[in-house]
Amino acid sequence: MKNSTFILAVLFLTIITAKGQIPNNGFENWTGGKPDGWVTCNGSGGTVSPVTQSLDHYPIIVGNSSIRLENFTSGATGCATYGFANTALYLGYNGPTFPVTGHPTSFCGYYKFLPQNNDTMNIGLALYKNGIMVAGAQIIGTNTVSNWTSFEIPISSYTLVDSASIGISAFYAEPGLFPAGPWGNSVLYVDNISYDNLITSAVEQNNKNTFFYLYPNPAKDIVTINFENIFTSDL
Repeated sequence: MKNSTFILAVLFLTIITAKGQIPNNGFENWTGGKPDGWVTCNGSGGTVSPVTQSLDHYPIIVGNSSIRLENFTSGATGCATYGFANTALYLGYNGPTFPVTGHPTSFCGYYKFLPQNNDTMNIGLALYKNGIMVAGAQIIGTNTVSNWTSFEIPISSYTLVDSASIGISAFYAEPGLFPAGPWGNSVLYVDNISYDNLITSAVEQNNKNTFFYLYPNPAKDIVTINFENIFTSDL
């Protein structure tokens, strides 16, 4: 068996960055107990942190962590009771937060949900043009999802967009009614969110004896390519 691993720096490749980059979409980067590029209620209600970095992540070959959101119906006050995170500029902000190019048609990712007392989870994307929301995609649910499960949600029809925002929560806020819950200490895990294609480890068999592995996929700055060549010889 022969193995060769190549680490490639991928800079400004249009094929990878054509639709813009969701901030910290694999939840790998954290500063001060908070996910980079995301706003949470951590630290707003004493020592309680409703959002934490988890080593339980998916796909296993992609990254090392996920985001874990837990409601606190007791032992916390105010914002710290809410297991939520979004790409807002600050708490209470409601508008676009990161650029989008191209024309994404679906919103994808992985999640697990452990509800209590009929809480409803929410994972939502909003797309904007000139500061006005023009399209979106959302998954909500009350059922227990114990194992990592993928979602691919069609984005509603639109013509042009220039920016977006994403919000995720272990409870559901109805428009004009915040919050609808939380009713229990429900827990939501989310990982590797993307546009149009689920992030996976790509495995190709490019000939009888050689296998090709590319991860993470899609990638931003660095990809790892692993060639595993299994051969026999008469010598």
